[in-house]
Amino acid sequence: MIRLFLDFDGTVAVNDVGDAFFQTFGQFEPVHSELLAGKHTVAGYYRISAGHLRDVTPESLHAFTERQELDPAVPDLIRWASDVGIAVAIVSDGFDLYIKPMMARAGLGHIPVFCNTLTFEDGAWIPRFPGASESCSCFCASCKRNVLLTSAPTDVLVYVGDGRSDRCAVEHADVVFAKSGLIAWCVANGIPHHNVHTMFDVWHILRRRFEQNDLRPRRHAELARKRAFEQE
Repeated sequence: MIRLFLDFDGTVAVNDVGDAFFQTFGQFEPVHSELLAGKHTVAGYYRISAGHLRDVTPESLHAFTERQELDPAVPDLIRWASDVGIAVAIVSDGFDLYIKPMMARAGLGHIPVFCNTLTFEDGAWIPRFPGASESCSCFCASCKRNVLLTSAPTDVLVYVGDGRSDRCAVEHADVVFAKSGLIAWCVANGIPHHNVHTMFDVWHILRRRFEQNDLRPRRHAELARKRAFEQE
């Protein structure tokens, strides 16, 4: 089976919705710059940022998610993939409380989403990281690689991402589509990839390769998955 894994912030969504969420409801700086400087883990950053959240009501959250946009090609890409038997999943180091409403609004609420959770309990916002991994040092609170590892050994894994949280995942993917800062990292680390700017680019290239029966396992990715699976 071919499996298509899509990062959310900056990939499926036009912008980084997680950053916008903390900018809107919390205190984005200086903690975000401290994260990028290595002063916090991603999980630590989220815990600190969650402590600054204010005025997140169902109404304000709905208004916020309504202002955010998905890449216009996402619904067509996902519908095409489903029609031809490609399994699609969202893998994100962001949070369910904005990802799931945005996907549902686009008629994509049935697509599996693997991400962190953020819930209001006893007067405080609590982030949780169900995909956290002690065996991986990736720039994530929940390791995206581990979602890929749930695939069957014979599956062909296609990954689309744009940033630091996607680096570990693309090392373990057979076919990679890279946006933004992920492009330079793939080049520097010898990861074969397609440079893309929009999800229409992804759809166009993926459809052509699918029709040409040109989606195959990548040997280095297979070995990386085998090593990672043994370490977990």
